[in-house]
Amino acid sequence: MPLFTAPRLALLPALLLAAGVASAQTPAPVRIATNVERSYFPPAEALLKRAYASLNLEVEYLPLPLPRATVELRAGRLDAVAMRTETYFEQVPQLRKVDVPLLQLQLYAYGRPPCPRSITAEELARSRVSMQRGMAAAEALVPEAARLPANTPADAFLSLANGGADYALTLSTPWMVEVPVETRQGAICVIPTPLARTTLYHGVHESRTAWVPALELALRGMRDRGEIQQAWTDYEREIATPNARLHAQPGRSLVLNPTAASAPVATPASAPARPRQ
Repeated sequence: MPLFTAPRLALLPALLLAAGVASAQTPAPVRIATNVERSYFPPAEALLKRAYASLNLEVEYLPLPLPRATVELRAGRLDAVAMRTETYFEQVPQLRKVDVPLLQLQLYAYGRPPCPRSITAEELARSRVSMQRGMAAAEALVPEAARLPANTPADAFLSLANGGADYALTLSTPWMVEVPVETRQGAICVIPTPLARTTLYHGVHESRTAWVPALELALRGMRDRGEIQQAWTDYEREIATPNARLHAQPGRSLVLNPTAASAPVATPASAPARPRQ
């Protein structure tokens, strides 16, 4: 007995067409690059997920090193980046800014104790300064000859603690820098006067420019209702515990209070990062 009768065979094209229509009605998730460094990104990712839901779009976050995210974005293999500074938008013309501020950060320098109250850009220019490769706000301040590129802020801190650098730079918030950083290599401390301030915005690839007005509308509504500020306030309260510590681990994000099993001892070879081949 044949597997399909003639009437059933006649239905196959219609079934295949229906399956194709259903597939077309379910768009692929929006590919959004987020940072390997996780210390201040989770609230923004939750806010952006809600903003894209207003467009009936799901999101997929891809933790990528900053230079890799830039390469993927320029090649059109990413739809968006979670948050970037104004300087980054100037450097990457393929990116369209969603003009609703998500977070204000400050650029801080770390040193070995005793840390001064402040440091100038001129002093940094005469020093060895470790920083996350591709961090546009820091690269705009420090001449290339003084930079020691690292894969992550944690690697920059390890380079400082190991004596491989004189200072380490990172973008942070005033409440985040109050959390001590432990390296298991040597003590480091923050220089409390910030070197610069910058605002972070969401950005989409130029091929997705049509999304910008709807995303701005959704995020502006969240801002006007106080939801963006509340997200950061809640996150600050969550991490600002009396015994909070950020632990620098080679090649990884800074980890808040890891267990002994998840906090391997850093090695001097972990930072600075190797140049890309």
